[in-house]
Amino acid sequence: MFNILVRLSLLRSQLHHRLSPLKLTKKEQKKLRTQQRLAREKDKQEMIRQGLIEPPKPKVKLSNLMKVLGSEATQDPTKLEMEIRSAAAEWEQAHVDRNIARKLTPAERREKKERKLFDDPNTVETTVSVLQINDLSHPKTRFKVDVNAQENRLTGCGRDLRWH
Repeated sequence: MFNILVRLSLLRSQLHHRLSPLKLTKKEQKKLRTQQRLAREKDKQEMIRQGLIEPPKPKVKLSNLMKVLGSEATQDPTKLEMEIRSAAAEWEQAHVDRNIARKLTPAERREKKERKLFDDPNTVETTVSVLQINDLSHPKTRFKVDVNAQENRLTGCGRDLRWH
């Protein structure tokens, strides 16, 4: 009997973990990201050592020009400076292109916002508000109330308080 209860509680806890992912604190998230980044970098260095991928070219900037290139920099500094500036512009353009590719379209942005606001599985509560609108006889006021309710996914009913 005890064995069955333990098994059931284990199954229940496993099901609970599958349904709701473990929430980490900010510090734990930061630590996990750091560990994953270090592991990726270590794997990349190992692959470079084995010769599976080629090592990246040294990033030469105007500030570290003499350290990286040394004697080459003294032979034709103007040509080298132009090459460095064009490489820097290339990096900048690649960065801008990556950002544009990752940017959400307006429809995707709306969908993400809607999903974030309304499709949260953790909230099982219902928020109730009681609003008093003095006069709904004007069509403009009714329209505003209707549009506001549709945009915020509100449902409910109204009561005319003029006829006590």
